[in-house]
Amino acid sequence: MILKFIDLAIIILVYLSGVNFAFADSPQSSVICATYFTYIGCPNCAVTDPIVLTEWTKKYPNLVIIEYMWHGGDWQDPNSQFFGEFASAYKTRAAVPQLVFSKNSIRLGRIDVPRGENNIKALSSNPCPLINENVFWEDLDLNELEAKPKIWANGRILIKLNDREWLFQWNGEKVHEETIGDESLNNSLTKELLFTDNISKILKGKKFDIVEPQRADFSGSAFPGSEYVPYAEFENAIKISIAESTTTTITQPVQTTTTTQPVQENQTVGEIELPFLGKIETEEFSLPVLTLLIALADGFNPCAFFVITVLLATLIVTGVSSMTEARKKILLVGGIFIFFSAFFYFLFMSALLNVFKWGQEILILTLFAGAIAVFAGIVNIKDYFYFQKGISLTLPKSQKERFIQRIKNLSLAESYWALIGSTVIIAATVNIYELLCTFGFPMVYTRILTLRELSSLEYYLYLIFYSLIYVIPLAIIVLIFAITLGGKTFSQLWVRRLKLSSGFMILFLGLVLMLNPKLLESVLTAFGILIAAIIISGIVILIDSLLQ
Repeated sequence: MILKFIDLAIIILVYLSGVNFAFADSPQSSVICATYFTYIGCPNCAVTDPIVLTEWTKKYPNLVIIEYMWHGGDWQDPNSQFFGEFASAYKTRAAVPQLVFSKNSIRLGRIDVPRGENNIKALSSNPCPLINENVFWEDLDLNELEAKPKIWANGRILIKLNDREWLFQWNGEKVHEETIGDESLNNSLTKELLFTDNISKILKGKKFDIVEPQRADFSGSAFPGSEYVPYAEFENAIKISIAESTTTTITQPVQTTTTTQPVQENQTVGEIELPFLGKIETEEFSLPVLTLLIALADGFNPCAFFVITVLLATLIVTGVSSMTEARKKILLVGGIFIFFSAFFYFLFMSALLNVFKWGQEILILTLFAGAIAVFAGIVNIKDYFYFQKGISLTLPKSQKERFIQRIKNLSLAESYWALIGSTVIIAATVNIYELLCTFGFPMVYTRILTLRELSSLEYYLYLIFYSLIYVIPLAIIVLIFAITLGGKTFSQLWVRRLKLSSGFMILFLGLVLMLNPKLLESVLTAFGILIAAIIISGIVILIDSLLQ
């Protein structure tokens, strides 16, 4: 019976995910585009230039690199000035070599830039990161590119000479003067030159000048006699003038941001509309929203709910002489318990974060985290049907009995200082066991976090944010107890229901983490998992109640 429910859950999850991604209306782009900054005379760039510009573009035939190079020290060069504007817009360091896939996926430095190959392997497509927008290669107007870039692809190169003139260079097939005509090349055909197997066919009848090839300098050209590769050479070259576009291309920010575009190893960006806030770009807000959703889902921790309700209920019925005193004790004890819940969660996730950061490039760690989450999810789902039978991620019965006895002793504390000290000991002990209930959530979240390129401070700020969101449901319970003085309690039935819904959430998160972790960087995926878990849990609970 459990397996049938799990199968149903997976089917519905896949269906809902399909619905979500259909809304994105993503164009079927097959080109991975990135922007690369470098300058002649930079020794670190001398190492990375040949790798990025020639080695990768030959190895990955769907890769396009838009390169901006200038001579070191020439700050008046339009490419140098453009880089300053670009770095400011992308909030990145004005340092080279720098390889940009998106605002959230930037490789910087001699060691990190070559790791950009991991991004390329993980991507099926990627829009070109421009200064004000992201535009897929198929929609890119070459004449609109700022400054004077070089475009590398498929072992070939396009060099911008001025507003409409470009130099196209390649190896192999030659073209002859009898091919020349009067018709100008348009934007689409010019881009096709980089990938076609028949250059002569595209150029036939078109207007161009056959010229002498020029070497394309790398940064290593400033170090003659060194081991650095100085430049790339080409056998053939033509100068072309690209006609102004006569058709509308999708280059406006308002349109490109509504498509699903990969960001940081295939993150999804776009726009979502929220009440009161209006439209926000998911590229900027997806991680905070994802943190909020997962932390809130994690906050409905059945073990924590049981502990806090038993703790506060015992305080009410024993050891108090008035309602005022009872409320004071509830708020004091509840506040201490909430603080330690957040503190221990932060420490636990910090440890996980460092493990995943240490093995950031190790795929098996992602699979391991996903497998653990799947296991935890299945066990929690099992607990709905067979509560605390067999393997169970709940407070052990032996520890539960000790916990209840400690609470009884706590309620008899003669002073507030004794009460605080005893509460600290109980909270520190019990919260270690609470981690067993929903440790799948922090496991998945910290792995998602390490897939983002953030500073150490940002990592820990997100963990603090997560921990604070996590304890919001506990704080609400404490307030309800303080107001009603225990009029509302948390029954075992609701513990089972919470374990069921959290189990489905953890299960789905684990499956996506194992199969395609990049999807977890999308707000749509997070909403889809949350909605799917709620719907499926509701269906299961309804069916179960009808059968009883």
